[in-house]
Amino acid sequence: MTDRKNKTVGIFCGVTLVAAFIYGLVLPFMWGNDPLSETGTLSLLCEDRKVFFWLWGILTSAAVIFNSKYLYKKYEYKNRFFDALFVMAFLSMCGIALSLDHSIADWNPKRIIHWIATGLFIAFIFAPVFLFFAVNIKRHKNFTIYTAVMVLILMSFVVIFVFVGKSSLMEMVPIALVEIFLAVMNILPKKVLSP
Repeated sequence: MTDRKNKTVGIFCGVTLVAAFIYGLVLPFMWGNDPLSETGTLSLLCEDRKVFFWLWGILTSAAVIFNSKYLYKKYEYKNRFFDALFVMAFLSMCGIALSLDHSIADWNPKRIIHWIATGLFIAFIFAPVFLFFAVNIKRHKNFTIYTAVMVLILMSFVVIFVFVGKSSLMEMVPIALVEIFLAVMNILPKKVLSP
């Protein structure tokens, strides 16, 4: 890849990441929504505004996928299994979006599908980033730190759930942290990240 093409791809990845980051932090506050409320999740907020959820899902998926792939390229790393995980992340996001507007009064099939798709989305969006660092620890000593950072970001789901409860914060904070982390990893030179 030429330097010019690489720079163009880097700018595209950066713009996608910034757009996803801003939209992901603004959307939960729209239409008077309370992101701290149990009923303030993006799924409930957007059940009658599905296009806004689709935009969030597509932007979030694209930002994490494109920037992870850009990071892989930086380290000249390829892994088809990780690529498959990214495809699964996008498909599970589609599953979440398609199961919006379900009853929360009981555990109906649509609600079960929604929860399963949500769990899969979280797993598939985080796993390729976490695993990239974890499997390359022997090649790059600093990857131990980066693997630990990813574990801490994943733990933020649990911390938010324990101290705040089910809320939009569980959707906002961990994803925003991953986006920030990927931005730092892609902006800083390789020689600084893994001397």
